[in-house]
Amino acid sequence: MKRKIQISLRISIAVAAYVFIAVKIGFSGIARIFDVVIGSFNSTNLFWFSLIIALMPAVWALEAVKWRKSISIFIKVSFLRSWRSVWYGVVAGQLTPNRIGEPVGRIALIDEEVRGKAGIAAIWCSFTQQIATILFGLLSIYWWLGVKKLAVLPAEMPLWLVISFILIWVGFMLYLIFDGKRIAHWFEGFGWIKNLLHGEKLDFSFSVFVILFVQTISILRYLIFSTQYVLLLKLFGVNCSTIDLYAVVGLTYLFSSFIPSFSVSEVGIKAGFAIWFAGMISNNAVGVTAASLIIWILNLAVPALIAAWFPWRDSEK
Repeated sequence: MKRKIQISLRISIAVAAYVFIAVKIGFSGIARIFDVVIGSFNSTNLFWFSLIIALMPAVWALEAVKWRKSISIFIKVSFLRSWRSVWYGVVAGQLTPNRIGEPVGRIALIDEEVRGKAGIAAIWCSFTQQIATILFGLLSIYWWLGVKKLAVLPAEMPLWLVISFILIWVGFMLYLIFDGKRIAHWFEGFGWIKNLLHGEKLDFSFSVFVILFVQTISILRYLIFSTQYVLLLKLFGVNCSTIDLYAVVGLTYLFSSFIPSFSVSEVGIKAGFAIWFAGMISNNAVGVTAASLIIWILNLAVPALIAAWFPWRDSEK
């Protein structure tokens, strides 16, 4: 019954997101999205589209570096193997709600005797990326409220409640990041997980250097994929200042990260939030939707399609 309620909630959110987008862009909006995308591919914008595409492998190269560093305390892997492992995770994540299958996909290329530790490290890595999302989300809230003096939320939603929730969440994330043993001990408390470990002990922790290194990479990675988003918004006709667009992207990633979704609804939820927040400075809902669609295809769909054809074995062994 609980699972049915969760699925119903996710479906309701997905339907609401797509209905909101449909209302904003109008009945002819879908066709206009393709017109906007096709019309933007010209010689003038060729450099910028090339840069956006070139940044995609940079985003995942950083994730591979982050992943490799986080598991280096118990296993050494090459950069290529780390990248392949990360992309396996993308495939598994796209097949499960809220990408909860991503850690399972990542450990496919990790030696069996340390897969439990690798699974914890994968979850830990996702927490560091969430911290980056929250950090820039809070900066975006400050930009709109403190600098632009614009309301970023509906009047009926108390700002103090939203800020309190975010601060509690970031405090919880920081606690787990700096005390990784807590994650391991929590998972060891589940009997069925303990059986899967086959005697493997999850008693390990991350050094301060590793924590700061991985968190820095997560921040740099966020800056790169948010820059892709901003460039796409500009290319698709959302004509606002660059700082305003970064602030829109910051709010979009922040609030969409708290919403449960399936892979197919993720792009709709992000586009819905982007349209809502961009609406403070622009009425180009079609351009916002096009940018959200392309960033999802480029950074998630394409890697998943490529990795789905990788052989499910480690050729380096």
